[in-house]
Amino acid sequence: MVWRLPLYPVLAAILLGLPLQASTMHVTNLHGNVSVRVAGGDRVQVRSSSPARAIQRGDASLREQGDSVVITVQPADGVQIDLDVVVPYGNGVEVETRSGAVHLNGLFSHVMVATQTGAVRIEAPWAATRLLLESAREPEDLILPEGYKFSRSSAGGGWTLADKLDAMHVTYGDIMVKANTPQRVELVDIPVPEDSPVKMHWQAPVWLDRVLNRPDMAAKPKVPHTVSAALGEKNNSLFRLDVRMVNLAVTVSDAAGHPVLGLKPEDFSVVEDGVPQQVSYAASEDTPFNLALLLDLSGSTQRDRDAMKEAARRFVGIARDQDRVALYALANDKFHVISRLSSDRERLLSIIDAIPKVSGASPLYDTVVLSYAEELYARPGERNAVIIISDGVDNQVHGIGTPSEVSFKKLRRAAEGFHAMLYPVLLDPFDKVPPPGWSRKARRQMEELAAATGGRLFPAHSLRDLDGVYAQVAEELRSVYSVAYSPGNQDFNGAWRNVQVRVRTAGAKVRTRTGYLAR
Repeated sequence: MVWRLPLYPVLAAILLGLPLQASTMHVTNLHGNVSVRVAGGDRVQVRSSSPARAIQRGDASLREQGDSVVITVQPADGVQIDLDVVVPYGNGVEVETRSGAVHLNGLFSHVMVATQTGAVRIEAPWAATRLLLESAREPEDLILPEGYKFSRSSAGGGWTLADKLDAMHVTYGDIMVKANTPQRVELVDIPVPEDSPVKMHWQAPVWLDRVLNRPDMAAKPKVPHTVSAALGEKNNSLFRLDVRMVNLAVTVSDAAGHPVLGLKPEDFSVVEDGVPQQVSYAASEDTPFNLALLLDLSGSTQRDRDAMKEAARRFVGIARDQDRVALYALANDKFHVISRLSSDRERLLSIIDAIPKVSGASPLYDTVVLSYAEELYARPGERNAVIIISDGVDNQVHGIGTPSEVSFKKLRRAAEGFHAMLYPVLLDPFDKVPPPGWSRKARRQMEELAAATGGRLFPAHSLRDLDGVYAQVAEELRSVYSVAYSPGNQDFNGAWRNVQVRVRTAGAKVRTRTGYLAR
């Protein structure tokens, strides 16, 4: 059985962290087992089985109640019926049983479990999930994950088990279990799933280390070239020559800032560590672009929220038919994937309209890392850009909210290895002249970050002043060339290599990153 859930309540729940805004799955199965897994998509899937007999019509009933789906298992002959349920991210789950086992797996938004004697097994990312379990007495068999502390207490004739995460620690899900005398409770730690549309900001350092420590994102995987050599009249042998190509995103504009189009490989010259290189490929206008929009929906941009959504619509509008657009957000201290790369413009616009009012702190540096890591990290040979609509203020720079785990210094160094150009569209939410020092620092850092990737910063006093920026960004994207060359030095030993790119066009300005780590 499969039910497709409406997109917009689910989206609201993911961003708000309020599961009651989305569809909630209510499951009552008093004597059977219930297994619930959270996964991507917008469908609820339910599979029933029985160890005693084949499933019959009437073993379970389903009804929709408002935004909720209610499943009740009540076989006429009282045999055990087991349920396996898959729910989308952001949906609430409520499970009621007496003797059946309950098994949960994934990053849940909100779960409530009621059981009498049934065993409980919960597989969750415990660094991102809150837990409260209440029972009449301590389970005979209690298994807790290594590396995490939980408080256990007996008071008022009952027993409780709760997480010991710091109150300021950013989490997403919460699970509550009310039991009587469960024989077994097992908690298993799992990572935040790769397909989760929500990432904790504190995951950014791990992703940044991947960028810094994996083979350089400027270098393609080894491309085999096959050479045939005759070794006798009847015996030919194939020799394989592995050559690694370096890809650079290069912006070329004239003295007035307009894009220079139509350049060919012979119009470019590349110098690596002082040694001229042979450019083998250069393309621009017809090459598809992957464009990620990052919306800073933190508290400091709250007054311009409607205008920010309009800006997102306009940026979607500058994409060409062959381009794909992703939509990400910083909201409630977390990174949210609102839509992964897509060419469905109508769907993207509908999703933007459905973004609810949210706020939160500003771990902006962490969110920039996660924006790159979500999809563009795995596309080093493609033309990629991230448009960051923000005031540029991380709580490291100003405020008492949640600061990034990643330092700006480390982010800037890593950005030189990003195979994506960053375009901060920087809002100035203050009317002070001159602006406060921390605001100037935020702008300076965003300029440095953009320059490190070959992008540029677009300042605006308000999003309402951005009409001219859309055309400028569209021109920027049209002027970005994918330039590839095979380094004469094929010893990829991890050293930094300086790269300079020039074009044979008088007065042209070239922007690209300054080099790469040869890994």
